Amino acid sequence: MNKYKYRAALVAIVAICTSVLLWTRLLPLVPMPSVSDFAVSVIEELLDDFETVIKGKQKIQVQEVTVEDLGEHFAESIQQVSVQASVASTQESEPIEQVFSAAEEELNSWEISYAWRIVVPSLGIRAPVLLPSMKYWGQHAWDMLEEQMQIGLNHGAVAYPHSTSPGSNGSLIIAGHSSPPTEAAEKSAYGSLFASLPSIDVGEEIVVETAASPVRYRVEKKIIVSPSMTSLLEQQYDDSILKVITCYPVGTTRDRMIILAKKVEE
Repeated sequence: MNKYKYRAALVAIVAICTSVLLWTRLLPLVPMPSVSDFAVSVIEELLDDFETVIKGKQKIQVQEVTVEDLGEHFAESIQQVSVQASVASTQESEPIEQVFSAAEEELNSWEISYAWRIVVPSLGIRAPVLLPSMKYWGQHAWDMLEEQMQIGLNHGAVAYPHSTSPGSNGSLIIAGHSSPPTEAAEKSAYGSLFASLPSIDVGEEIVVETAASPVRYRVEKKIIVSPSMTSLLEQQYDDSILKVITCYPVGTTRDRMIILAKKVEE
């Protein structure tokens, strides 16, 4: 090796030693990039998945869906539910928190509640029956009562507040739209609930379902009256009568068709 090659090799060795010395002294002073907890969790999950695949196991994710068939004329109801669960814990999860829909809030503010269900088997009608409080009826505040009824009619059929309970002696008086009279009714699933009701025949049955048992009524008469004939709302306690009221002819609010039915004795 000539003196030039020897000198070049010596310079290279000195440079390497100097570089190593500088790195070992300065490395602790250099800020290292931080790794977030989220990144660590993602890496761990990827490693777990990789291990699962290597071991030949299949990882399945299941989404549980509950569907309730409410029938053709039932309201669509959405419940937002918050559930806390742990696959590692065998204890019961915390209570479910129900978030009331805007419809439920509106009904509550007008003191209207779901009470029963009306079914007309021959016409395929099946809908909830809502019951307003006696507040406006008792005050003879007829304008407010009308507004209360209209709110309820957007969510099903509505019984007049002074109605008797299904099957009891007295008159159970239920109203429903045959065609939507308002923009809100047009958007409702019940704007044409009783559109086919005028075609019901005498002798056919209407059923009012309660939490206890269904009550069957048999149609005895169909009459058409003026909207001003308020005597049809009068109560009686001799027989168990069902009155179903809807606007007539369909597509107008000119008159009212009244279906009179009497309880079928078992």
